[in-house]
Amino acid sequence: MEKSKKLFEESSEEEILKQLENLEKLSEDAKHNYDCLIPKRNPKDLQHQILLLSLSRVCKYFDAYLILAKNGYGEPAVNLLRSIFEASLWMRWILIKKENAERYFNSSKGEAIRIAQKNIGRGLAKIKNAPDPELMKKMLEDEAKKNTLPRWEELANETGMMDMYVLIYKFMSAMSHGTFLFLGERFMDQRVSPNPDFKNIEPFIPIANNLLRDCVLVAEMWIEDNKIRETPDVKELIKM
Repeated sequence: MEKSKKLFEESSEEEILKQLENLEKLSEDAKHNYDCLIPKRNPKDLQHQILLLSLSRVCKYFDAYLILAKNGYGEPAVNLLRSIFEASLWMRWILIKKENAERYFNSSKGEAIRIAQKNIGRGLAKIKNAPDPELMKKMLEDEAKKNTLPRWEELANETGMMDMYVLIYKFMSAMSHGTFLFLGERFMDQRVSPNPDFKNIEPFIPIANNLLRDCVLVAEMWIEDNKIRETPDVKELIKM
């Protein structure tokens, strides 16, 4: 019984690694497509710049995902897929209108202000030397509000990606936040090991495939044809 179980697990692991090899080829294609888009971009177009910066980041995250997945680290790998999905939302959102691209580009200013606010609030930073500390706080508050970005659910709704968001984002977030959802049927098993186990990898392979393809095509269609790619068909994704 134990021997047959071990053989099954090895066979399953081998099949997963074969599927991941296909994703490696997809990753190489994505990086090639990125290189092809560089000469086609308008360096002065903020939307073009954000798309390619985002795609570059997605390619790095995807390669890191593959390293984790090939070594059986399913839960950390899912964290990277969540980041890729978030990047895909930003890529689509900045194409809706140029103001969105400008808002996203300037979002680092808002983040810096919010960090300053928290440090001041906890007494880790001081503004006593400011002529009017209360006025300074009010100015920081106003600037932070002006540079606030939409929440993930708002982004999904505005970009037409709500089906994808409902299907995968909450699940990936639950695993990323450390809930016991990642255990699945092993929830009551007292022998859960900290070692890699390939348990949470195969269900996410179609999602990984879809996310990378979508990011590449979103960038290609906008830079080459000035068109926003239609949202992926979730029903087709489920069938994969």
